[in-house]
Order: sequence, then structure tokens, then C-alpha cells
Amino acid sequence: MQETVLNERYRLGEVVGEGGMAVVCRGHDLLLNRPVAIKILRAQYAADEGFLRRFEREAQAAAGFSHPNIVNVYDVGTDGDQHYIVMEYIRGPSLKDLIRRQGPFSVDGAIFVIGQVASALDYAHQRGLIHRDIKPQNILVDRDGNAKVVDFGIAKGMRDVNLTEAGTGMGTVHYVSPEQARGEPATPESDLYSTGVVLYEMLTKELPFEADTPVGVAMQHVNSPPPLPSGINPSIPPRVDDIVLKALAKEPSERYSSGAELAAALRHWDLPLRTRATAVAPGGLAGAPPDLPLPPDRKLPISGSAQVRPTAPLRPGQGRPRQRTGPMRVSPAPPRAARERGGYYVPPAARSNRDDLGCATWLIGAAILLGIVGLIFVAFRIGPDVFSAAAEPTATQSAGVFDPSPTVTPTLAPDEPAPTATAMLEATATVAASPTIEPSPTPTVEPSPTVEIAAVPGLVGGTLEQARNAVGDRWNLAVQEEFNQAAASTVISQQPSGGTPLADGETITLVVSRGPEFTSIPDVRGLPRDTAVSRLEAIGFVVTVVEEASNEFDEGLVIRTDPTAQARTGSTVTVYVSQAGVAIMPYVYSDDVDDAVEEIEEAGLTVGNVVGLSCERIRQETPDFDCDDFPNNAVVFSTVGWNTTVPEGTPVDIAYYDEDL
Repeated sequence: MQETVLNERYRLGEVVGEGGMAVVCRGHDLLLNRPVAIKILRAQYAADEGFLRRFEREAQAAAGFSHPNIVNVYDVGTDGDQHYIVMEYIRGPSLKDLIRRQGPFSVDGAIFVIGQVASALDYAHQRGLIHRDIKPQNILVDRDGNAKVVDFGIAKGMRDVNLTEAGTGMGTVHYVSPEQARGEPATPESDLYSTGVVLYEMLTKELPFEADTPVGVAMQHVNSPPPLPSGINPSIPPRVDDIVLKALAKEPSERYSSGAELAAALRHWDLPLRTRATAVAPGGLAGAPPDLPLPPDRKLPISGSAQVRPTAPLRPGQGRPRQRTGPMRVSPAPPRAARERGGYYVPPAARSNRDDLGCATWLIGAAILLGIVGLIFVAFRIGPDVFSAAAEPTATQSAGVFDPSPTVTPTLAPDEPAPTATAMLEATATVAASPTIEPSPTPTVEPSPTVEIAAVPGLVGGTLEQARNAVGDRWNLAVQEEFNQAAASTVISQQPSGGTPLADGETITLVVSRGPEFTSIPDVRGLPRDTAVSRLEAIGFVVTVVEEASNEFDEGLVIRTDPTAQARTGSTVTVYVSQAGVAIMPYVYSDDVDDAVEEIEEAGLTVGNVVGLSCERIRQETPDFDCDDFPNNAVVFSTVGWNTTVPEGTPVDIAYYDEDL
């Protein structure tokens, strides 16, 4: 059979996949000496000039993508009437194959894959490209467990194809969004709806809508609510049900607004409570090798985790302290003396000594009056001789101080008559001089220091260092930090705002950016270890290096990073570097036996026995083996588990299906 070479560069191999609009072949790039996948448009679309222009424009846009979960597009070209796209060749099954073999997936396994798909879609949507044909057939899983989305560019032309056209309906209509089913333009939310269908299928191994015709399925997307996933798979927690149903909302505005939002919801579905059981879930974790048929004692373990529903939430009021339902009345406590007397406490405002004071004053006044009357009576009865004696001095009160008065002795002439009592009283009455009041000194008032007031400078948009220089010693700075899209150390707000009058020594509060909460991780695959570490540390990541085996990268080169797309600013990124002296058994299940032998040897292993097996012999190991659907001369068994790390040179025996036996 004569081989076909496109444009004298791309050698076509066997067909590895077929779709409604294209055929995918395994190929080889003769110029760069690498395996590739080549998608060739079917003739009916190659004749549509409008479709071709869009196809070429959008395929070129996809060729500019650089994301670990999007298949790389290397080239777009034409050879005669054949229009083709050259893409990265992924060694591994499609997600549809994994669902058939391993489904239903555990919650962790489904989230592991769909989270990567959502990240890829978010990357594409931000660059203006909508996939329009998300389905598990367009998601490949490589031998490292990474999900790879394919068919960016070609799916854009789906809106120009009749939904029920032969070869295009059944494979896609099960994943189409309601707006696409109504013939409306697709949006990023349309891709997220299709992703929700894929998630539903991974968790239940069933599609949400089935009907006898593609149009019937489409109408169910438009009008019918999907069955609850946990109704099919009871191990699905209610929170995961909610995520799936939100992704499958009929109205785009009610779905997740972006792939990043969907990925975040999946990552945090179990917060704040997560309960796990140590059981094995059907199918194990996504990204692990599928449950492949291997000889006895050679089967790979499939691990997983069963999801247990969280305990029921507290009923309203359960576990909370009781509260009063009315105002609390508090009476003042009586003073201690009143309590000790056993009497009632009367507030000070209600008491008065006014009556007691009036009575005492009246008694004193009456006594003084009686004394004066008595004195006058005695004076008239005794006569003038009584006044010959010197009168005793009396004391008078002035200004609250009692001072002795000087003695006054009246002198009487021999012929003068005796003074009357009234005159005697007037003569004996003396008034003490008022004390001298010294003027008080005038207090000295110290002048208060002058307080300077100035306008606060506008600091927003500058760096923290610039803010410190602008403020100087005049004001104090209080700095708060928060994640923000602005560059790290940029002032994003201030209080008080710029232009506000503020006295010296007061405080200005600044909110300073810590940078974005999540930072994109550059693609450092294939770079030397030290170069990759330096590049990641320059961004602000903490780098941890782990060595592991690789068949693709030479010793000391970076294989991958974890995480791959983005991580929290300042967090740890693990860099996996190719290790010497070990090899990985490649994933060659269902590959042609000759290609498998070549790939195993390229990985640094030694091929031992190569044995052909009949369908009956294979079914002795794997009873559900489908002989009709499995390629002839394709590998079915290996004595070393797929993707297992072993020393270089380890011998490997393989078996393949031979339909002639």
C-alpha cells in the first residue's frame, strides 16, 4: 500500500478517529521527526468557501494557544483538495472511552478531569474563541492523566450545519446547549453547559437526555429538567448535585459565568464539611490508567474514594443558646446603709431637710428676742448704778471669723444724768473691723503650640515606597494588604482621600495590593531544571523539585509542574524533572503491536515475548472483552503495568489480539 504524504512533510498513517466533519489520522512530521495527529476535513465541508475561511482563521487562532489542557495545533494547510490541521499527538484514550470502561467515576475522579476542561475553556473564552462542541469524544487523556481538549477552531462552524444532518446529530446533540438547540448563537456559557453534561455522564455513566431522534434530544435540552444525578448514583453528595444542575441551567445567565468559576466550585464542593469513607468507588480516580485487561497477578490496582453524604444540618435553633424575647428590667439596688436598717430606700432627689432647718432657726430667733426683752426689763428696775461698771467686751462675727472687739468704757461727768438703757446699749455695741482681703495673684496662661494642617496627598496608584516618601514625617501611615489585580505593593485606596485637610501627626490608612490572588504558571516543560526554577521564583513562587522517570524528556529537563495553569500567589509549585536510570512503561493498550514494540524500545525497555491471542483466550482473562470493537493486531496484555516506572532495560512481554486464531 502506497503511503500518503501531505505537502511532502506529513506522512499519513492509520485512521484513529472519525467525526461528522473530519477524519483523524495518526501521522509523522518528516521535517521535525515527531508523531502528530492530522485532521482532514470531509469533502462536503471542504467545498464550502465560507466554512473554509472561518475554519482557517479559527484554527490559526487555536494555534496561538498555549495551555496544558488544550491540544497544540502545529499547522494548518492544504494539499490539493485536502484541507488539514496538524496537531499534537496524544497517547491515550478519549474520555468517552474511559467512561465506557471505568464509569461511573468517583466524585474526585470526575472533578480531576472536568476541572482541567473548565480551565482550558476559561483560557479560550478569554481569548475570544468558543469551542461549541464540548463532548467526551473531544477530550483526550494522556498517559500522565492530563485532560486535553481538541477540536478548537473546527467546532466554530457547527452553527452552519443542520442539527439533524447525517453524521452530525447523534454524536453532538446529547451535549448541545438549549440556546444552540434553538438555533441561537453560542456563548461561553454554552460550552459550560456542554461541560456540565460531560460531568453528569462521568458521575452516572448515563446522559441526562435520551430520545429516539436527535431532534427529540434537542427538545429535551430546551424544555425538560435533567434527572438528579444522585438519583442514578446515590454516592453523589447533594452539593455536587447542585453544581451539576447549575451548569445545566436552561438560561445562560443562571449558569456559571466562566470556566474559572466552575473550576472553583468543583475544587471547593466539600467545604466547610467533608466526610470520607475508605471504600473503593466504581471506576477509581480519573487520570489513573483505565481498568485494562492484564494477566493474573499483573493487573494494575484501581483506587478511588467513596463519597458519603454529609450529616444533616442543625435544625433552626438547635445547639444555640436561648435568648430573651423581651426587654430586661433592672431596678437600682438600695444603698448598703438603708438595707442594713431594713428600711426602704428613697432616692436622694426625694429627700429634703428643709423643714428641720426652719424649725431650728425659729427656736434660736425666739431665744434671742426673749433675752433682749429681759435685759431691758432689768435695766429699768436696777437703775443708773448698774452702768458704772465697765461693760465687758463682746465678740462679733464678720466674714465668718470671730475676732475680739476693743473694750469701750463710757466716761460720766458728775452732773450728767445716767444714761438710758437704749443709750447704754448703743454705747456698748461695737463693730469689729472687717479683715483685709488680699488680692489673689493672676494665673499665667501658657500659649498652646501651633498645629499645622495640610492637604493629604493623593497616594492611590503609586507604590508603597512612593507613599512613604510623600508622607515623610508629617503623618503616620497604617498599611493594610489585600489581594488585587493591581501589581504588588501598589496603593489601591486611602483614607482620608487625597486633598482632605489633616493635622500633623494624624494617621493615613492605606490599602496596598498583594498582587493577584492567583498567578499564571509559565510553561517550563523541556527547560533545564535551573532555568525553570529561576523563572518560577522570579514570579514569586516557592519551588520544590522532584525527580521522576520520563520517556519523553532527557535527563535534567522539566517534565511538568504541579499545578500546571495557575496557583495562589507566593504558594509552592512542584517541578518534576526527568530522572536518569529509570524508564516508564508506555501506554500501548489497543496500539498496533509493531508500533507498540517500537515505542517500548524507545522508552528504554527491552521487548521479550510477543504473543498473539484468540478472542476466546482473551475472554478467559477479561470476560467482557469486545472482539468486534477491538482492532486486530492491537496490544491487549503486558507483563509491566502501563505507566509504571521500572529500571531501564527491564524486559517486557506483550500479547495482542489476533482475530485469525
